[in-house]
Amino acid sequence: DVMHWLGITRIDQFVSMSNLKYDAVTQSGIEIVERITIPDDLIPADAQVEINAKKAAGYYTEGAVPDNTVLEKTVGRQYGDA
Repeated sequence: DVMHWLGITRIDQFVSMSNLKYDAVTQSGIEIVERITIPDDLIPADAQVEINAKKAAGYYTEGAVPDNTVLEKTVGRQYGDA
């Protein structure tokens, strides 16, 4: 509703991997020209567990979808690490 109130009818570059967000925007009638994944260098090392799980669950990615082997090797920050 806010996007429509602001008069947005088209988004040239949509930086989100969430299908829920993408679908909500496009189904409301706003055109998305290009979807862009979050660049790997902007994802902290300790967030790789979450981002790999999201990609494996179907989040949008321009790269490879992690399989079980990759998911098993992904290690996040350990409890107690600063």
